[in-house]
Amino acid sequence: MLTRRLRLEGPGLSGTWVNGPLLREVLTILIDGSQRALRIRTQGRSTARGALPDWIASATEFSVQIQEGSTVFEIESPSLLDAAPNEFRQDQLFPEIDPTRPAIDYLVDSLEAALREDNRTALYDGPFLKFLSRLEGIFDHGVSNVEFSRVDRQPGTVLQIRSPSISQLRRLESRIPPPQRVNVAGKLDTIRHSDRTFSLSLGGDHQIRGIAEHCEDLQAFWGKDVFVSGTAHFTVSGSVQRIDADSLRLASERDLSLFASEPVPVTRPLEAHELRRPQGPRSGLNAIFGKWPGEESDDEIADVLRALS
Repeated sequence: MLTRRLRLEGPGLSGTWVNGPLLREVLTILIDGSQRALRIRTQGRSTARGALPDWIASATEFSVQIQEGSTVFEIESPSLLDAAPNEFRQDQLFPEIDPTRPAIDYLVDSLEAALREDNRTALYDGPFLKFLSRLEGIFDHGVSNVEFSRVDRQPGTVLQIRSPSISQLRRLESRIPPPQRVNVAGKLDTIRHSDRTFSLSLGGDHQIRGIAEHCEDLQAFWGKDVFVSGTAHFTVSGSVQRIDADSLRLASERDLSLFASEPVPVTRPLEAHELRRPQGPRSGLNAIFGKWPGEESDDEIADVLRALS
């Protein structure tokens, strides 16, 4: 079993008391958050309809201890390999994750990436950020600071979360471009039967991830050039996080010439800083202030004004 620690600090705790509602909030964050973090690593989405995969359910069974008079949670959980040996016996089944680590580490990694506002990563999506805003329920109980500590880091290094972090997470969520319909063509490089995920190679090392829940005979297209139509979901930076494929077929030469590139979002949330343009002596209003927007001389303008009066 591997141990991680969660410390709560705040004037409402008095250093000696964790009430029932607060305990439920903490456990919800730990369990649901870890499940969502594992899903986003392996599928490119933090939520999905249907039953939770058995291996994720097994990997997020925690043992939590709180010593009397303490607000420190000692969280013991198995590594992914110990929790689901059948899935991780094949090293390449889930190359996105390290099976020697516990599930909670992936929650912490995603939370840390979001708090850094790392817009190049695919460690979180909109629903995951919305879920993380549930941390607000912890701060409603008089908590001012939440600290995660991990034994695989340098001593004294912790991830700290404070109340203003909730607004930060919500702003980050608002910056994610909305999903949109896309077409893309490339080589079907890898497929995984267990969750119907695939990767599409667009040349070189450039790959995008997809899910083909509604596509038949996925294995028949493995290693071939295919045309995928579906809905793209984006990261904050506008890169494709995943494509939910509606249809998949062999690609024609025309498909490859038109659609062999990563889709980009057509619309993006408008941010206030993008509207700000600095004005100098020769730009903005200064470029036109005191000038007549025409080529007429002063005498010509005076003649026209006299004619109108």
